[in-house]
Amino acid sequence: MEDYYYYEDDYGDEEGESQDSALGDAYSTAKSLMGTNPLQCVAGLLAVERDDSSGGKWTFKSLKALVKVSRQMGAYEDMLRYYERVCTFNHKDVDKGSLQKAMTKFIDESQRVPVDYLCRALRTTAEVTSRDLKAYSRLWFNAKVKYATLLLDANDVGSVISEIEPVLAWCKEEDPLGFKKGSQLFFCYALLLQAYTVGRDWKKVRDMFFSTISIVNTIAPSRVVGSVLECGGKMYVCYRDWQSAFQTFSAAFRYYNEGGDPRRINCLKYLVLTCLLSGSDVDLFAAPETRAYEEVAEIVPFSGLVKAYRRNDVQRFLSTADLARQCFTAEPAVLVCLDLLLDNLRLRALVAFAAPYERLSMQRLQSVLLVDKDEVDRLCLRAVSEGVLRAKLDNENGVVIMNRESEVGPETERLLAFDRWVNALHEFNKRSYKDIERNL
Repeated sequence: MEDYYYYEDDYGDEEGESQDSALGDAYSTAKSLMGTNPLQCVAGLLAVERDDSSGGKWTFKSLKALVKVSRQMGAYEDMLRYYERVCTFNHKDVDKGSLQKAMTKFIDESQRVPVDYLCRALRTTAEVTSRDLKAYSRLWFNAKVKYATLLLDANDVGSVISEIEPVLAWCKEEDPLGFKKGSQLFFCYALLLQAYTVGRDWKKVRDMFFSTISIVNTIAPSRVVGSVLECGGKMYVCYRDWQSAFQTFSAAFRYYNEGGDPRRINCLKYLVLTCLLSGSDVDLFAAPETRAYEEVAEIVPFSGLVKAYRRNDVQRFLSTADLARQCFTAEPAVLVCLDLLLDNLRLRALVAFAAPYERLSMQRLQSVLLVDKDEVDRLCLRAVSEGVLRAKLDNENGVVIMNRESEVGPETERLLAFDRWVNALHEFNKRSYKDIERNL
């Protein structure tokens, strides 16, 4: 008996494979024109999307390529329109991993897109990914942080805080796997810290600074750690804790320098000022890492300030300070530092100039310190009260009369010693308070 074999028709599958191959060829041809003929590339990709009846992987690939070519052409509205379609693409042939990869790649490659369009793209990314945080948590976090960073660059402090608050709440949620989001929390705190610093809310800066540096289970990038420490240094400047400010700016400069961050130049300016105000004898520009910047145009005035201050040269300090002030027009706290430095310098110059004399004309001191008579009176009274100058003022004759050590009676010496003891106790109390505050 003859056997008959029946075969099923495969023509449908062959037709599908043929169409898939044709779409692939058309896509490759269109994409190859991206660098030479972008308009033809766009037309070809749109044709692939039109011919893909299933609306599957070739439509998805075409949309991704349309986003890229639109960005290259500067057609940013078209870029965003295609990107929104990529973000919301839904087809069985395209999984969530492919969507996340496409969105991540777009964000990474769009850093030179105009800020307004980049902000809109980041908002779209954050909105889409927020619908499924289980799958897109990392991308959602990155989009929110980058958007908040752009807002911070625009000094929009209120918007930064409102953007970071939900991210901060997410970071503090208990993870069922027990994974602590230390790195993400550090980034959030760093952004909030910078926002509060821009807004000059020093109480919140202080609280946020101590919260940030208390996070130990993370290794953050040098540039982020540097920004945190720089904000802490500015906070200490506001509270006039010069020693802590000097130490914090020193650490911030090291981190900036290690990471090659250009903010190291600005940080070095703060470091110079707080070094002088803290009374430190450290020669900042003797170290190899700072010596390289001594001749940088922005640092030259500050190098001059150090030299003038060490030499008690009021005239040179004044001329150099005018240049330094121009570098800090937006930093009132630093301008105050320059004023305090000038006052300290005049006090040092007064004590040094008066040392060999028994009687000194106030008019002569005016010409040396470059101030009026009232300011000379104030400086002399300050020097006497701080115990760095033993003298009395004769305002009738306009002279300062020096009191030598032998002329000081036992009762006066006892009172001076008591005053020094009280000052030392006060400084000890301040240091103890700071130590307790850091540990809270």
